[in-house]
Amino acid sequence: MTEKEQVRKQIREKINATSQEYRDSASAAIALNVLTMPEVRDCKTILAYFSVGKEPATLALISKLLEEGKRVCLPLCVDLDEEGHRTGIVDAMEARVIKSFDDLVPGAYGIPEPSADTEMMLPEYIDLIILPCVSCDRNCNRIGHGAGYYDKSLTKIRKDCFTLAMCFDEVLAEEIPTEPHDRPVDAVVTEKQIYRWRR
Repeated sequence: MTEKEQVRKQIREKINATSQEYRDSASAAIALNVLTMPEVRDCKTILAYFSVGKEPATLALISKLLEEGKRVCLPLCVDLDEEGHRTGIVDAMEARVIKSFDDLVPGAYGIPEPSADTEMMLPEYIDLIILPCVSCDRNCNRIGHGAGYYDKSLTKIRKDCFTLAMCFDEVLAEEIPTEPHDRPVDAVVTEKQIYRWRR
């Protein structure tokens, strides 16, 4: 087991030990903190994600961003085989514009994703990305779920595209192990604080 896999396993155990009540209230506070950020207020086009399981909830946040007139995109993974399972080709995530949750259909593993007829958004038009994570540290290093979709996508974005990860304070890591290709996010948002990467 690699160091990263070990960290993922430990943090998932921590997440599993949190209560639904904590996750609900922390998710609401994280969303409010995200909405106060000047980068979020000033951007036009956002790539977010549809939260599942015990991730910080994004649905209310996405609704609010749509309400505020932001152009919201969600990822569509296009590397599925005939049975609907992911083939693992990591260069296979597209940003698709949604107008409402009605534009979503059940995707791989039942996770809602934009339907195939939604508009595709090229990476150079995305101003801000909200990234999923298993955990982050206070230096804005992020550990994802391990599939690599976002790492590949981040190589294509504009240099001034702002990236942030939403993370429960309870599962913030002291230090995330990093590899040469890993890049910190610009901000980590918890229910208690916004940590910014010092460039």
